[in-house]
Amino acid sequence: MRVYLVSLSILLSVLACKGNSLAKNSNPAGDNETIKKAKNLVEHKKYYSAFQLLEEADTGNAKPDIVLLKEDILLNYFVTSISHQMFSLMDIKEDENIEDYRGKEGTSSMVVFEPDKILNKLIKKYPTNYKLYEGLGDFYESAHNHYGSNWLIGEDSLNDLIRNNYQMAIDHDAADYHAYFRVAVYLIQDDKAYRKAITYLLKSHTMNKDYTDATYNLGYAYLLCDSRDTAIMYAKIADDEYKDLSLKGDAERMIGEIYGEKNDTANSVRYYEMANRTDTGNYYNIKSLLNIYVVTHNPKRKELLKTFFALGPGNPTIYNDLYQIYSDSIQGFEVIAFYKAQIPLYTGNDKVQGSLYFYLARTYLSYDKKIAKDYCLKAKETFTKIFDKDNGVFAAIDKLIEYADGKEDK
Repeated sequence: MRVYLVSLSILLSVLACKGNSLAKNSNPAGDNETIKKAKNLVEHKKYYSAFQLLEEADTGNAKPDIVLLKEDILLNYFVTSISHQMFSLMDIKEDENIEDYRGKEGTSSMVVFEPDKILNKLIKKYPTNYKLYEGLGDFYESAHNHYGSNWLIGEDSLNDLIRNNYQMAIDHDAADYHAYFRVAVYLIQDDKAYRKAITYLLKSHTMNKDYTDATYNLGYAYLLCDSRDTAIMYAKIADDEYKDLSLKGDAERMIGEIYGEKNDTANSVRYYEMANRTDTGNYYNIKSLLNIYVVTHNPKRKELLKTFFALGPGNPTIYNDLYQIYSDSIQGFEVIAFYKAQIPLYTGNDKVQGSLYFYLARTYLSYDKKIAKDYCLKAKETFTKIFDKDNGVFAAIDKLIEYADGKEDK
């Protein structure tokens, strides 16, 4: 997450948008024309000009449709955000992108606008305008995406506000495809309500068939419901639609996983390999592919083992994953031989050498406890050079020694 702070060199032209200011008289026809002109300015990337036009039409933030468009401009096209209570805007050329200006020196104009306070005030006045609830959901989600736990309220409370406001809009048929999608994610992650999530995702997919994240998550939700054929169908659609290589690789890895659950090893390997080619160097792609290579005794496994290890020779996660991959395999001695071959390559790197000794000990416990204990002692000696005596690694080593001595069951 990147948080953009205002540079001293940014020219601040503050427009104080206070809720107590006098609003202009209601003029629905005029407001519609203003909104149309503002949207046209946004299409031509005149973001500051569009906001100014709306501000002139509704200085007091009393008109829901204009306020929602103001919010949309600020959340999507800001140059700088300060706690999502102040935003800077600028007009740019049509061949430019606003992301190119974020976090850089330059001139932009600052707008004081507090969407949560403004929208909550409007909801009190227009409690049945459920688009306002959706706007609040959009605001809280944007605050979460940009600030997470560093925002003005705790992350758990922020997630509740996102979900509750979107749900209110959904319950009153005022939600767009994104609101259905976002609540579906909560249903999957928090409630484990996969079938209900599928209903919401299908609605999101129907409302916007170009929204591939909904398609991908339909595949995931159907997988969680053990509807594997349907899961594959949606995952393949997502794979075809995604342009981002990381997202495309995720879809291909999920397809590989589903085929694996269907015991279709050939297609499982095929899609794991596709994912690894699509998003080269992705930890999870390499891990999944290595696992199936080991299980199927694929000769490509030895070279891929080197690649996987090289991602983080000093990272315990690498070793723990390798322990799981090889623990149920008769190829356990293969990873032992690999670790031994790495030791001289990391002479002078006590962290890596100590890790190699430690995980050799852990692996050897299944084969030869005496050798396992010897490697425990080497690991302890090596780690003593770089860690304080109260470091947790020494307690872990002592526990392995107890296993090796037969004092505890492994």
